[in-house]
Amino acid sequence: MKLASLLNSDLIFTNSGVSTREQAIEHIIQKMSKLYSFEIDEARVLELVQKREALGGTSFDSGITVAHARIENFDDLLIGICVPTKPIETAGAPIRMVVVILTNAAASTMYLNTLAAFVSLSQNESVFPRLLAAQRPEDLIETVTKLDIKVKKDLTVADIMTKNIVSVTPDTTIAELCDLFFQNSYSYVPVLDEKGDFIGEVNITDTIRLGIPDYATMIGSLNFIKTMEPFESLLKNEKTLTIKQIMKKPSFMVAEDTSILEVALEMTQNKRRHIAVVNGGKIVGIVSTMDILNKVLRG
Repeated sequence: MKLASLLNSDLIFTNSGVSTREQAIEHIIQKMSKLYSFEIDEARVLELVQKREALGGTSFDSGITVAHARIENFDDLLIGICVPTKPIETAGAPIRMVVVILTNAAASTMYLNTLAAFVSLSQNESVFPRLLAAQRPEDLIETVTKLDIKVKKDLTVADIMTKNIVSVTPDTTIAELCDLFFQNSYSYVPVLDEKGDFIGEVNITDTIRLGIPDYATMIGSLNFIKTMEPFESLLKNEKTLTIKQIMKKPSFMVAEDTSILEVALEMTQNKRRHIAVVNGGKIVGIVSTMDILNKVLRG
C-alpha cells in the first residue's frame, strides 16, 4: 500500500496558525470527527490521544510529532497532518509537523509502519523541507506520491529492533562490563571478535552469577550465610576477569525479516529478554521484550 493513498487533502493543514502541539492535534481531530461523525466521537478520540501522549515517545528529533489513538470497532486508518507556519518551540527539538493517526485497536502493524514512513520522511533532509513548504494539501500529497513510498502490511523485527548497538570483546574486563551495564541501564550486550563478527553474548545475570560460589547451587538454603564475601571476591577480581570467562555462544539469532510473532514465541517459551538480529554473521540489531512492549503493544 502506498503512503500517498492513505492521505486525504481534507485532513491536511498547511501554513497553520497553531502555536502548540496540543492545538494542532485538537484541530486535526475536530476535522476528523466532522468528516467521520458516524464513526468518531471527538471527545473520546481526544481523550485516547492524550492518554497515549502522556506516555511519551511521540516526538522525534527530526521535528515531527506523531500522535495516535487505537479505537475499538474502527475499521479504517486515518491520517491528519498539520504544518504550523512557525515551528512550535518545545523543550526538545522544534516541532515542524504534527501527524495524527487513528487505527483499529488491534491494528498495530499498519500504524507502526505508517509511523516509520513519516519518521523516515522527516529525517530526509532533501524531502522534508519540500513537505513543509507545500502551500496546499494537494501539493504535499503530490510530493509524497512522487516519492512512491510504500507502507508494509507485515511487521518484522527490522521495524522495531534497536540499531544503535553497543558491543564488547572477549577481552573486555568484568569491571568494564559492569560499568557499561550501570552507566547505560543495559542488561545485555553482544560480543564481537576483531573482525566484527558476532561470536557471543553476555547479560547481567551471567555477570552476577560470577559472585555466587559453586557450592551455593548445591545447597537448598543459604540462610546461614550472613556476609557478602562472594561478591567481595568478585569485586576484588573484576579488573582481571574477562568476558571470555562468562560469554555464551549465540543460541538463537534471527534475520531482519523475521516476524514479530516468531520472536515473541521464542522469548516466552525460553525466557529470553533479548535476541540478536544478524545479517551475514554481523549483528545489525537487537530486539528485546521492551521493544515489543514499547513499539507494538504501546506503539
